[in-house]
Amino acid sequence: MRNLKISLTAAVSAVTALACLSSCGDSNVETVQKGRQSASTPAQATAKAPSSNSAAGSIASAAGVNWSIPEGWDIMGPRPMRAATYLIGEGEVESECAVFFFGAGQGGDVQSNVTRWIGQFQQPDGSDSKAKAQTGHRDVNGLHVTTIDLSGTYMSGGMSGQAAVPKPGFRLLGAIVEAPEGPLFFKLTGPAAAVEEIKPHFGTLIDALKKS
Repeated sequence: MRNLKISLTAAVSAVTALACLSSCGDSNVETVQKGRQSASTPAQATAKAPSSNSAAGSIASAAGVNWSIPEGWDIMGPRPMRAATYLIGEGEVESECAVFFFGAGQGGDVQSNVTRWIGQFQQPDGSDSKAKAQTGHRDVNGLHVTTIDLSGTYMSGGMSGQAAVPKPGFRLLGAIVEAPEGPLFFKLTGPAAAVEEIKPHFGTLIDALKKS
């Protein structure tokens, strides 16, 4: 009888231990599974990555002239007839600064290009864009520079048989540099309000031009 009680007690203890072990094992497996699920779920990125094209402070060169790229100007890939192209700002319509160099003796004279740029703008009131254009001349570190500032409807494109696309409320800041190797053209276009903010940086770029 005593032996039977001992056997029953041992059996109950074994069943209890087995149940506890089984319960604890399920808990541990669940914890590990939850941990794996959590570890395999990446955190959602919220910060915008900086542009890989930005090269603020870098020195660019063409036509025997060096210039420093302003902060916030992103370098675009090569384009026909351009020494460089920069995009500035964000939003649906970005401003663009194109730098043209056609080679020694190429690209036309300064006045012809100023006249051509003026002809790319129309005024909302139908007046003559030539009367609205602000032009100037100055010498920068031994380089003669002609500048132009004009607002209105910019007739973008129109080259290589493409139809011109009207862009109302645009502004042009231009600089034609009589460089050692031939005329060098800086042409900044964009929405008038954006160009007004960019103007000091464009001015700094032009004022710091130097011969290579």
